[in-house]
Amino acid sequence: MSSTPSISQAALAAGIASRYLYWTGRSGRRYLFTCLDAAVAADLESGVAIAVERERIVWVGEVGDLARMQHDAPERRATIYVHLLAATLAERRGVIWDLRPTEPVSHLRLAA
Repeated sequence: MSSTPSISQAALAAGIASRYLYWTGRSGRRYLFTCLDAAVAADLESGVAIAVERERIVWVGEVGDLARMQHDAPERRATIYVHLLAATLAERRGVIWDLRPTEPVSHLRLAA
């Protein structure tokens, strides 16, 4: 199962639907994420970050892991969403496990 976003009805009513999205994990649980610039997200102390390309999660991890990536890493150039509601390390790890991509994403292409 690959996670797809759904729009928060409160965000839709406020006219900021694209900034706040729910992402559903394998467990069926929904997690509210906020769209942030990668540099801003990397400044946060804790949280779960996802890198999204074409409405598909290509990377998920701790915000600190995002901060340690090279600035030109493909994951940092993707659209970044952050989940700040997982209060403990165990909760964050659970969210990461639940949302991790089911198939590896490769940014390498072989020459024909």
